[in-house]
Amino acid sequence: MTVQSNYIIAALRTPAKILQALTSPVQTVFLLAGNICDLPGQCQQLKDAGKMVFIHLDMLNGLKGDASGLKFLQKFCGPNGVISTKAQVLKLAREQGLFTILRVFGLDSQAMRTGREHVLLAKPDFVEVLPGVASKVIAMAKQDYKVPIIAGGLIETREDVNQAFAAGANAVSTSNHVLWQQAPESAT
Repeated sequence: MTVQSNYIIAALRTPAKILQALTSPVQTVFLLAGNICDLPGQCQQLKDAGKMVFIHLDMLNGLKGDASGLKFLQKFCGPNGVISTKAQVLKLAREQGLFTILRVFGLDSQAMRTGREHVLLAKPDFVEVLPGVASKVIAMAKQDYKVPIIAGGLIETREDVNQAFAAGANAVSTSNHVLWQQAPESAT
């Protein structure tokens, strides 16, 4: 998966948002909540609509982010990739052929150093930096992590999106469905 600039990702915190994501031009969807019972059907709906699906393992109810849990996810849900704050989970996912996104909370310089250590350990395909409205944190991550950066968290307006891109983000994840409608139709 490659991401070009001005790429908007639908971040779904509730199953009720799936219909909006299905009918939007976004190509990538982050499932940020849910449970293992509903996940196979949700993933199938999104994949049938041509969407790439990433599951946030840390926020999923009923499944552990270990090798068996990841095998279960692949067999019954078939996501394109996973999101986690845990380097070991991402290492396992990468070994199983999934795309990986490391989520880093840019709270302070120590959190950014820990993020760098996790990047070196997990070798993720992308790093999602939160909050996505912290331009300085995005710029630091872009320079220091050497992987494509996704800005996420608190992205509520087109101005927030533009500022994240100006700071060096390759993509923006947002739960604001209005911004999903502004996603380019072909960005991967």
